[in-house]
Amino acid sequence: MGTIRKAVIAAAGLGTRMFPITKVIEKAMLPIGRRPTIDYIVRECAAAGVGEIAIVVRRGSTQIQRYYGDDTELRALLGRRGWAEKAHSLDELASVPSITFIEQDLEDRYGTAVPVLLARDFIGDDAFFFLSGDDLLVERHGRSTLAELGRDAGGGSGYALVGQPSSASSLDRYGRLETAETDGRTYLTDLVEKDAAETRPEGGKVLINISRYAFPGEFLPVLAAVGEHEESGEYRLTDGLVEIMRSTPIAVTVSLGSYFDLGNEQGLAEASRHVVVDNR
Repeated sequence: MGTIRKAVIAAAGLGTRMFPITKVIEKAMLPIGRRPTIDYIVRECAAAGVGEIAIVVRRGSTQIQRYYGDDTELRALLGRRGWAEKAHSLDELASVPSITFIEQDLEDRYGTAVPVLLARDFIGDDAFFFLSGDDLLVERHGRSTLAELGRDAGGGSGYALVGQPSSASSLDRYGRLETAETDGRTYLTDLVEKDAAETRPEGGKVLINISRYAFPGEFLPVLAAVGEHEESGEYRLTDGLVEIMRSTPIAVTVSLGSYFDLGNEQGLAEASRHVVVDNR
């Protein structure tokens, strides 16, 4: 498998943890500096060599589509007022990979597996990345965890995911990756969903799941067979991974960047400070 050229980004969530602002601004359009959060993730994909992106949006949403669409009326207005140079910052929007929008009905099935299944026509038989719009990974110029993820997947079974080093205290919010080393490579041995306090490792660093995956196209039938989770009622992508792990090695790529959870106010503020202030 060569460079992964397709990516699916889940961006259909209601953003209830960010109410009331997400009542009128889609969660993926909340700003970090002069850009919406979704644009950082789109450009992360581009930096990894992705040429086609499917963004799964909430049914009836328009804000992300409008952001990436060309606004000819705005350009004409700027030209009439002699402000054509102010449109130059809009030109870079055309430099992103080809984007397909797929609608998700939130009244239908729910869970992390659903955006991937909705994108099956877009994916076809190709390998692809899957990313959550809630998770931001900021890296130094020239580094790409996603590209490394693709190489790890391509050099093995085609399956890989990113592990983010974190403190054990974060495990009430994130899934934990258990791993083992074989021939100098790191492989997944278990996925632990949001450890209870009594089962968490004490002290030190752990690897958490930040929803960045590389899959071969043949993962889709496996995921389609995943049923509703008994306790949550969700269709969980990780249940499909656990099924694959029974017979297929899944590589773990340790993150090279700084991670921010964009699904809450604190994470968004920390991301903004890191991108706008610390990296000026």
